[in-house]
Amino acid sequence: MSKTFNALGDKILLEKYSQGNTMAYNVLFKRYYSPLYGYALKNVKEAAVAEELTMDVMLGLWKKKGEITIVNDLKGYLYRSIKNAIYNHYRKKILSTIPLEQITETGIPASRPADHELQCKELDHMYQQKLNELSPQRRKVYQMSREENMTYAEIARDMDLSVNTVENYMVASLHFFRQQLKEHADLTLIFITILIIR
Repeated sequence: MSKTFNALGDKILLEKYSQGNTMAYNVLFKRYYSPLYGYALKNVKEAAVAEELTMDVMLGLWKKKGEITIVNDLKGYLYRSIKNAIYNHYRKKILSTIPLEQITETGIPASRPADHELQCKELDHMYQQKLNELSPQRRKVYQMSREENMTYAEIARDMDLSVNTVENYMVASLHFFRQQLKEHADLTLIFITILIIR
């Protein structure tokens, strides 16, 4: 029975789990836990933290049993979830270094409550502008890697390029982003942005 389940696609497994079949969830857990953990570990560098963040994401999927029919691309959904978990981890870490009296009820440092959201929007707008400055091919490679979570081999196959060419495109694109963004944003925002686009 489990072998049959292992051969099923994510969409069917999600449907079965939403109908109460926990074996379907177990297959999804085994399918995605290791790659998500590897991604988290690469970014947070601490095994215990990476494990906790990954478990939180998978637990979130478990809890959304009745709502997961809205998820069309489970892989993309889970990678966005782990990225958000990593972002929140670093956000809490940054806030923990700020004196308590400087933090408002919203969790934003009191020294910059008025313009914090505006700065984030401006940085995101600038990121989109810089993304559009990449050549069409580099931009497509970058988006396939960072937004669709495709491997270099998958991108190379899809775009009929060598893996080495894909890797060179990514190295050049990341270098471009870091050089451009660090000229226009404070260190905290740069750190979080690089974390997300890395």
